[in-house]
Amino acid sequence: MAITYAELLERQEANRSGFGRMLLNWRRRNGWTQYTACSWAEEAGFDTISYGNLSVIEQGKAGELRQKAFWQLAELNRRIAEQDWGMVKTQAIKQKLEGAIPLGDAACPIWTALELWACYCGLREVPAAFLTTPAPTIGQRKATELSAKWRQQLRRVVEECELDPSEAITSLAAVASEEHRKRFYAVITGFGDYKPEELAPLWIGADQYQPKRWLDQWEDSHRQGRKPGGSRGKKPAAPK
Repeated sequence: MAITYAELLERQEANRSGFGRMLLNWRRRNGWTQYTACSWAEEAGFDTISYGNLSVIEQGKAGELRQKAFWQLAELNRRIAEQDWGMVKTQAIKQKLEGAIPLGDAACPIWTALELWACYCGLREVPAAFLTTPAPTIGQRKATELSAKWRQQLRRVVEECELDPSEAITSLAAVASEEHRKRFYAVITGFGDYKPEELAPLWIGADQYQPKRWLDQWEDSHRQGRKPGGSRGKKPAAPK
């Protein structure tokens, strides 16, 4: 379907945002951090996009991209497709490269600077494989850290709102979705920590996970003086 220049300008912000999300999805699908490409390029001796520039592009805040950015991204893509790793000595980088997949679609499996530019402008669709954002890859240390933070939030709210601990835990667990409630209850009561694979389906976006959202929802309800079900919080003691 034909599109006018005026229509392209009207959709410019949305097109750039979509391009950025595609790069984010591509990076995460490959299990890369924002520093992986730079670390690889530094060891292998080729020019690539900086992690700072990549970050603002992924957020859709980069503005008008220079031609060089498309060539740098295309060079990354070419090297991934051809498994042209270069002289990489760091084992961690090698492992991330070996499982990487190139950016492309059915018509052009390995995008060049031209396809990348066309997608950025809105003249080419984002490949279906990179439309959705996979959960970020985290290790057990991070999962343990998040679990501890969520337990700390529970304890803080119980103390500050002077709640009965048993009732508080029960009302908090009720906020969680039914399929995840049992495990959430076990974690917040200290019977183990979440595992990375358990947190993946609970990821919402950015650094947010469902357990944090449940806790915030529950905390807000108590700050307003009521429980999620609409009942009041802990009643004051009767006068003697």
